[in-house]
Amino acid sequence: MLDAFQKKNCFLQKVNPALKLGSVLAIIAIMIPIFDPWTPLLLFGVTLAMIVGLGGVSIRFLSLLLLPFLLFGFSFIWIQVVFPDERGETILFTIASMPVALENVFTGVSLGMRALVFASWSLLFVLTTEPTRFMLSLVQQCKLPPRFGYGMMAAYRFLPAFQQELQQIRTAHRIRGLGEKRKLKQFKRYFIPLMAGAIRKAERTAIAMESKGFDGKRNRTFYHRIRWNRCDAVFAGLFIALLVVLFYVRMEWFI
Repeated sequence: MLDAFQKKNCFLQKVNPALKLGSVLAIIAIMIPIFDPWTPLLLFGVTLAMIVGLGGVSIRFLSLLLLPFLLFGFSFIWIQVVFPDERGETILFTIASMPVALENVFTGVSLGMRALVFASWSLLFVLTTEPTRFMLSLVQQCKLPPRFGYGMMAAYRFLPAFQQELQQIRTAHRIRGLGEKRKLKQFKRYFIPLMAGAIRKAERTAIAMESKGFDGKRNRTFYHRIRWNRCDAVFAGLFIALLVVLFYVRMEWFI
């Protein structure tokens, strides 16, 4: 499901991954000093519209991914209401003789909305960025040494293989009549062969990469080039316009 969205022929999928990563980091830096709940709420709504409209992600799938983050955001409200640093003066109501102040709810909503903004922009990046293009972008545009970039790519490719190996180990143990025992004993039985296989794969990959010159000591050519295009310029313009609108709305309405 995730691969299908990452490989879609939509606008966000065509944007350079390095540019999208920079936008995520910029949003995090900009939102850290903002404490009103309305600015992150507006940004959160715009981000969801971008993911669905420009990234081609279904609303149902996006809602399922956001559900844990919504619960995490609500936890900020609960913590600020139950364990506030300083109890507010405007009491809204009481829960089991515990006063709930407007100021504490306001602070909790602000923190929760900021967390949702961070989560939504992270999902925008993950759902619309193919890992291979991301690593190639880091190597070509951000000048990441190839041994690190291709090493991380190889490690990412190993994850499905580890899952398959774990299933094979479980099947082999059942054939030998070991059965399912306590979780700790299962962990010990599975951990050693998995680690042995991982070490063998890592050693073979390291030798292969070194023999093929993935050491960053020479100028390399690339079969697949990640180039800047019109979508990058449009995305950069939209991102700057979004920041300008947020700054204007915040200055006019929320301050």
